[in-house]
Amino acid sequence: MDTISFFWSFFKMLTALAVVIALMIMAMYLLKKYFYQPSAAVNGNSMIHIISTCHLSPKNSILLVDVLGQVMLLGVSNHQMSILGTITDPVAMENLKNFHLTKKSLPTSDTLSRYKSLLRNIGQMRKSK
Repeated sequence: MDTISFFWSFFKMLTALAVVIALMIMAMYLLKKYFYQPSAAVNGNSMIHIISTCHLSPKNSILLVDVLGQVMLLGVSNHQMSILGTITDPVAMENLKNFHLTKKSLPTSDTLSRYKSLLRNIGQMRKSK
């Protein structure tokens, strides 16, 4: 008789857990659907486009940014942003445009795809070692 009681208690606990998780997923979906406002850069209507990013450390990175057709190299740290240089060479500009068109980049709003790509890259790095 005691094992039947344990089974039903365990079943009730799993059911309650499933309901709580379902409510959390539904709340996240509704919050994202009604309150998330993507930035103009995500929609492609922005005059500023980040062409490439290279993270040097957790709080330092280098950005290649296109602002109204002018390509700039920016250094970004925790407390400062600096212009490292601009690209004015027409051949380099054409190469950047060709690279940007052929590159298959993930949308910045698709976090799950970014993490899948990151894990895939880590797996490939481990295989190559």
